[in-house]
Amino acid sequence: MAATTGTMMMRGVQTGRKYTLGIYNTASSAAGTYVLTDWNNPAASTSPNFFTVPELADVIDFIPTAATGQIEFTSDGQRTGVVVDYAAFGATNQGRPVGVLPRLQPGKSYRLLVVSVLAA
Repeated sequence: MAATTGTMMMRGVQTGRKYTLGIYNTASSAAGTYVLTDWNNPAASTSPNFFTVPELADVIDFIPTAATGQIEFTSDGQRTGVVVDYAAFGATNQGRPVGVLPRLQPGKSYRLLVVSVLAA
């Protein structure tokens, strides 16, 4: 699969400000690797594999980087159990299961762990 880009959108709980995080899936995103992310959307092959949020923020949408596969949010190196299925989020806006997305806290380092191979 070729490298692809996507987007994760968040809203600040206290300010209501919207934040957009670019996500980048490398051509070799196998289980156990991390998706690259960058506040300077879109993310690229040189982007870091972690991010922090400037305030308490709810993830309000996730536009995936691949047609199938799964990623899990990790927080400060710990798995959270919050898994995003790319096939479900690749559906139309009405079909996206937004309720499963987490609330992210400032001061924590987040990563997106590939748990099922991302494929086109």
